[in-house]
Amino acid sequence: MSKGAKMPKPKPKRSVLCVVQARTGSSRLPGKVLQDLGGVSMLEFMLLRLRGVQADHLVVATSALERDDPIEMIARSCGIGVVRGSEQDVLSRFIVALDQYPCETIVRLTADCPLTDPAIVNAAIALHHERGAQYTSNVLPRSFPKGLDIEVCDSTALRTAAFLAVDPAEREHVTPFLYRRPEHYVLANLRSDLDAGQERWTVDTPEDLEHVRQIVSSVGRDASWTEILAKIGRTVAQPGADELRLRAATEADSSLLLQWRNDPDAVRWSGNGRAIETAEHDQWFASVLENPGHRLRIGEVDGRPVGFVRVDVHGGVGTVSVAVAPDQRGRGYGRDLLTATLEDVQADCQVVTLAAIIHRENEASLRAFRSVGFVPTIDPTKLANQPHLNLVTRAA
Repeated sequence: MSKGAKMPKPKPKRSVLCVVQARTGSSRLPGKVLQDLGGVSMLEFMLLRLRGVQADHLVVATSALERDDPIEMIARSCGIGVVRGSEQDVLSRFIVALDQYPCETIVRLTADCPLTDPAIVNAAIALHHERGAQYTSNVLPRSFPKGLDIEVCDSTALRTAAFLAVDPAEREHVTPFLYRRPEHYVLANLRSDLDAGQERWTVDTPEDLEHVRQIVSSVGRDASWTEILAKIGRTVAQPGADELRLRAATEADSSLLLQWRNDPDAVRWSGNGRAIETAEHDQWFASVLENPGHRLRIGEVDGRPVGFVRVDVHGGVGTVSVAVAPDQRGRGYGRDLLTATLEDVQADCQVVTLAAIIHRENEASLRAFRSVGFVPTIDPTKLANQPHLNLVTRAA
């Protein structure tokens, strides 16, 4: 550094509030957060694991109902602050937490995820700040086991959501108002290279609880998620022979997607009717690969890629595009890709409705979409002035 040069100013540390959402009124396993796990309640087990989270405040947010008094008692016995509010309007409960513990960044965790790894929480917070995001998670797409879910929000954005959200689902699940609207909010996603998104470590049922108890019995309380995975292995059955499976696209899929996109039939039915240049594709692919507002999924059968699905989300509406590999057409994979996509979007709250824009003469695509329940939004006979497109839609 030259003489007299100014040292760069370090970026100011952003204040972080980590909120663990908990209640006893679960419909499938009432009182689950009070169940024994490793010799303590499941809630205490989780709070002890979270000691390594880099946050200014760690608090538990529960309801004001008397039945949730034990949750407050457990949290306070651990030296953790508690806020209480509406049972169903959980978003308002988070605003109560923000009012009592003002901060710039708020982390949402749920008490049915007792194996939450503080290292993943810290990584999500770091990514959130690095990207300048307003919402960050590790589930869009999911690559960590279900039960390690993390959400990080800009507090101003969450307050806006609390002011504007009217959909009961957006208030119950706290954050959908943000991630359903990638056109308005900067989203980011933390991804694992281990692709363990099919594994299930959350606690919703008695079977889940027993599974997590077995994990804890095997690895103890403070094992990292990678140590857990290495110890217990993958427990979810893999797809059977000839069964289609969706996986998140990676950088390695870029050239394959370009090849499929520029197949003559794909070009013919595309919206712009032309082939895509490599540079244009690379720029597009880089911009959407890690953007939670776009889902890129590769369909595989017996480990062999047979096509891909793209879902672009705008205001809770996911516009679907499907392409089947040229050498795999005529085998029903278009329908299978759409069926798997319906299951994929039903696993979260981001997509409320699925829609597609199909060339009116592309009979194969129209049959595939209709076979899984898509219907025209307008009578096709009334689209004489729009001869190229036919809009179809289906509630997710």
